Amino acid sequence: MAAMKIGIIGAGVISEQYLENLTKTKSVSVEMIADLDISRSEQRAEQYAISRFGTPEDLLAREDIELIVNLTIPKAHEEVSVAALKAGKHVWSEKPYA
Repeated sequence: MAAMKIGIIGAGVISEQYLENLTKTKSVSVEMIADLDISRSEQRAEQYAISRFGTPEDLLAREDIELIVNLTIPKAHEEVSVAALKAGKHVWSEKPYA
């Protein structure tokens, strides 16, 4: 079975815990990390050997990404999750939408 291709939106502190685990599992492949702060997404990509980084819009435009892990701040969570769903992605979320 092929690994599910995932992207992460939100490269803040909590992303390290997720990336520590997600980059070690064979069932998913972290294809890209995105953040409004490009330098932060670039740093996380380098730190965890993720081949691509960019903006949330860049990530949502990728047709190969199946699942978005939304690690944004609570205030942005609903907007990002709805945008991901509208882009045809599955969404992983630990925060309420409203």
